[in-house]
Amino acid sequence: MQLWQRHTLGLVLGVLLCLPLSTVMAEDSKAAVMTLLSEAKTFFDEGESEQAAAILERALRIDPRNPVLWHNLAGIRLQQEDWVRAASLAAKSNSLAVENKWLRVRNWVLIALACDGMGDMDCTMEARNRARALAN
Repeated sequence: MQLWQRHTLGLVLGVLLCLPLSTVMAEDSKAAVMTLLSEAKTFFDEGESEQAAAILERALRIDPRNPVLWHNLAGIRLQQEDWVRAASLAAKSNSLAVENKWLRVRNWVLIALACDGMGDMDCTMEARNRARALAN
């Protein structure tokens, strides 16, 4: 992975604890998802990306419409160089993040990195263009 990709991945995964959870969830579900999100971040920071992914998948069983969870799972798959899954998970996050412009920008950046990893320059350029268009 190139240096700019590592730097951008750090920015993408930095969203782990800084975006709000769904407001329609029950308080105990919110608390459970926040706890799992925190655990996932700890495992990821310790280099245990597969354990972090498993925890995010548990959180998604509680809150399957949470675009932040999908985004973070996509970021882990990107870090693991599982390009196709990373792009697919980021696209799922985008489909749920209609009101969250900056999460969608981050998802497009993640998709661009995944496309770059696959060597698909057309896909990379399209994803970068979409990220830029949203950011303006």
